[in-house]
This record gives sequence, C-alpha cells and structure tokens, in this order.
Amino acid sequence: MTTTRVDLPVDGRRIAGATSGAGTTGAPLVVALHGGGYNSGYFDVPGHSLLDLGAATGFPVVSLDRPGYGGSDPLPGGRATFGHGAEALDAAIGELWTHYGEGRPGVVLVAHSIGSAIAVHIAARRPRWPLLGISIHGVGDRSPEHIVGAWRAMPTDEPVELPPEQRRALLYGPAGTVDADVVELAKASVETVPLGEMLEIVGDWPRNVAKLAAAVVVPVQYTLAEYDGLWIVDESRVATFAGHFTSAPWVDARLQAGAGHNLDHHRLSRALHLRQLAFASECAARVPAARDQTVDSAKIT
Repeated sequence: MTTTRVDLPVDGRRIAGATSGAGTTGAPLVVALHGGGYNSGYFDVPGHSLLDLGAATGFPVVSLDRPGYGGSDPLPGGRATFGHGAEALDAAIGELWTHYGEGRPGVVLVAHSIGSAIAVHIAARRPRWPLLGISIHGVGDRSPEHIVGAWRAMPTDEPVELPPEQRRALLYGPAGTVDADVVELAKASVETVPLGEMLEIVGDWPRNVAKLAAAVVVPVQYTLAEYDGLWIVDESRVATFAGHFTSAPWVDARLQAGAGHNLDHHRLSRALHLRQLAFASECAARVPAARDQTVDSAKIT
C-alpha cells in the first residue's frame, strides 16, 4: 500500500515519518515508535505492515523516525537520551495532532523496544495533546548478563551495526515462528544503533522504569515475547513490569508465545497488530464513558 511521508518542524529540527492515510472519521490517531537499529519502516515491512493494516481497518497510523534515524534530525550533542528523545517526540506528536487530530478522540502510542521505553517517558510527561493509551512491546526491566556485558564491551567511538546472522539470532524466534525471508524483507528499515541507546536501555532504564511507569495515568497494553533474546522472559517478569504502572486505570499484560524480540515481523504479527488496534479502539471508546462519569459526579456534588 502507498504511504505518504510526514515532515514535522520541532524547535528548528525535523521529525519525519510515514503514514498510510487519514483513516475513518472518529478513529483514534495511532503513532508508532520504532526501536534501536531500525527506522520508521520497521512498522511497514511487506506482509507485516501495521500501516497497511491500519489503512484496511480505518485507523490513521503514523510511524515516526525517532531523532537521529531515517529522515529525522539528530538531537544535539549530550542530549541523545531517552528523556530528551521523548521531549522532541512529544512536541512532534503535538504537531501531528494539530494537523490530523480534528474529529478524533485522541492519540494511542504503539511502540517497540527502545521506542517503548521512550513511549513510557512520553506518557510520564503527561503531554498536552490527548494521550489515550500506550501499547508497548519488546521491552523489560532486566536483561541477561551476557547482553549487558556485550553492550558495555562495544567500542565507544562508533555506532553499532549488527550483522544479519546476529540480528537473526537475537531479534527473531525459532524457524517455526518466522518466514525464512523476513530478515531480508526488513533490511530496508535497518540502521546502525547509537551505542548510547544500548547502554541506556541496560543502565538508566532498569533503574528508572518503576518511577516513570508510576507517573503514567493512561491505560497500558504490554507484551513480551517468549523468545526475546534481549530480556529475561518469564511470567513473573511480565507481572513485575506490568506492576510498575500503579497509576494506570488498567493494564493488559501478556507473555506472547511463539515469537521473538521483533514481534512485528513474526508469523503472528497480524494477530499482534489487531490486538493493538483493538486496544486503541477500547481506549477511544472509554473516553466518553469517563467524561460522562465526571459530569455525573459533578451533578451529585
């Protein structure tokens, strides 16, 4: 399906991305944030495209390039952190809302991996535009020691590029969970990873996630894959991570069997994306109900 490029001015810099169309009137605006080592094309891999599914089901989906990826300008030196990335994307989504928000109930963030960490940062900021909920996957709060050690042993003076065989081993599940050509199909969206992102996701992020998550006041959908090679995966880790969102009105947490870290490229990607869009629809449907309850409470008092 044809996509349209998006360019947003943010404090003299550009945040770019792609959209599959305006969607149905009244549907929430879905904004997707990719992880490390991929650009916005992560959500538009042939046969696994969230943008295509959004267009087919009436949801306007915009996949953004995070700062320093794709067509988005990098953050200035010393500011390439999750917090500053969230600040830039908060402003960019505000611009998106100005242009695409008319007649819509609000925005739902769908995010993967490092993008999920940044989505939590954005939600914790409580943005001025109407955030309805966040659907995050491919992120946890404890990485295996060999992953932490590997990232910390990387050369500090250059970005990291994972070779295809390492990308296949770390980011995808067993052969039965993916099509044989998926790594090649996703290659067009692959980029190098700033080492700072890899160090922050195994350093500051695990230390700060509980405090950040406790500041999130919108619904949360959380998914961690059975074969995720970057996180410690079991039911207790899923429950612990979900439990950080103490202020969210509700949390839907799930350990997803039959997939690896890049859930969006596995054979069950359509099921994942349909669940995410259903979550977006539920978040939007609850807005009038919450508003009505507020009005009724005002009448009682």
